[in-house]
Amino acid sequence: MQVVPLLRSVVLAAPLTAIAAGAQTLPLPGDAPNLRPSLPVEAYLDWGLGVVGNEVLTVGEVTREQMNPMSPWAARLREGEDPRAMQEEVIRDLAMTRLEVEAGRNRGFDPALVDSLVSDNFERRMELMGGPVAFSQQLSTSRLTPEQFREMMRGNLLRTVWRQSEQGQQPGPSGRLLADRYVRPGELLSAYQALAESDDSEDLAVVGGAPASYRLKRLILSLEEHAPGLEGQAAAERVEFLANRLRGEVMLGDASFPDLVEAWDANRGRNADLERSLRRVRNMSLDLHGSDALERFVRTARAGEVSPAVPYLVEGQVRAYLLYQLTSVEEAVAPAPFSDLAVQEGLREFLLEQLDQRRLVRARIELVRGSFVHPRDLRTFLARGELASSRGR
Repeated sequence: MQVVPLLRSVVLAAPLTAIAAGAQTLPLPGDAPNLRPSLPVEAYLDWGLGVVGNEVLTVGEVTREQMNPMSPWAARLREGEDPRAMQEEVIRDLAMTRLEVEAGRNRGFDPALVDSLVSDNFERRMELMGGPVAFSQQLSTSRLTPEQFREMMRGNLLRTVWRQSEQGQQPGPSGRLLADRYVRPGELLSAYQALAESDDSEDLAVVGGAPASYRLKRLILSLEEHAPGLEGQAAAERVEFLANRLRGEVMLGDASFPDLVEAWDANRGRNADLERSLRRVRNMSLDLHGSDALERFVRTARAGEVSPAVPYLVEGQVRAYLLYQLTSVEEAVAPAPFSDLAVQEGLREFLLEQLDQRRLVRARIELVRGSFVHPRDLRTFLARGELASSRGR
C-alpha cells in the first residue's frame, strides 16, 4: 500500500534525520550557559503525524518505537531491514493500539479494579525478573521508567479487555456477553465436509488427515552459465537441448540424477530436496514455470522418474531450464470420522478462531470510523490497512 501524501511528506522526509541527531543540543549564545537545555533535540523538536483519539501521534514516537528493544521492530532492524520500509506498519500499529486502549478505557471498567490488576501484574513481573534491582536494570536497558512500564501494562490490559469483549470471550462492564460463541452442530458438519475434501495440508490437519506428500530433487541449468554468448531463443534452445540430453542419460541408466545435480546444477548440489503437497506443486508449476507441466508429471510419475525439461520464467522470459526427479511419495492420510469427539473439538476451535478474527477486524474498522482521527487521510490509511490485513488472514 502506498503511504498517503500527508504521511509521505511527514514520515519519509527530513524530520527523521533531525530526530536522529540524538545527542546534539540546541546551539545557544555563550553568554547564556544557564539556558542550555539538558535534554537532546528530540525532546523539543518533533513533527505530528496526526491526532488519534485523544492523543497526537508524532514522528518521534514512531522512531522510538522502532528502536525500543522490547518491540518486534527492533529485531527486524537488527536483521538489517530498512527502517523506512517498516514505517507504515509501525504507524498503523501505534495508531490502532491507541484506539483500542481508549476503547477499553471507555468501556467503563472500574478504575480501582484496573489499578489493582496492573499492580498485581507489575509485582509478578518484578518477581519473575529476580527482584527490584534486576527488574530496574532490565527497564533501564529498555529505556523505560517503572511508571512508563506500568502504563504499558495498563494499556495492554485495556486493549485485551476490549478485544475479548468484542469477541465474546468475556463479558463487558455490564456483565453481559456482547457476542455469541456457540458453534451450531450444522456449522461443525459443514466445516468438516469442506475441510475433508480440501487438498490443503492445514485444512486436512484440522480433521485428522494429511494430503499426499511428494519429495522432489531438482537440477537447475541456467542460460547464463550454459549458453554464454547467446541470447533469446537461441540460448533457450541450447539449454533445453542440454537438459533433455541429461534426462536421457538418466533414463538409459548411463548416469544417476544426484551425480548430474552435483556436476551441472547452478548451485552445484546445494539445493535441498523439496517436499510438497500436490496443491503446492500446482502453485509452483504455475508460478515458476507458467504451465501445469510439473503438476502433470508428479501426478503420473513413479519414484525415480525424471520430468521433461521445464522452463523457469522471470517476467515471461526464460532464465533457466529445470529437471525434477520424483524420489518418493508419502501416501495421503484419510480424515478421521466426524463422530470422533476430538475432531469435533478441533473443528470448534478452528471455527472460533476464524470467527474471532472476523469480529476483531470488523470491530477495528468500526473503531476507526467512530473515533476522532485527524486528518482524514490518516483515517483512510488505517481503514485500508485493516481491510488489507483481513484479506491476508
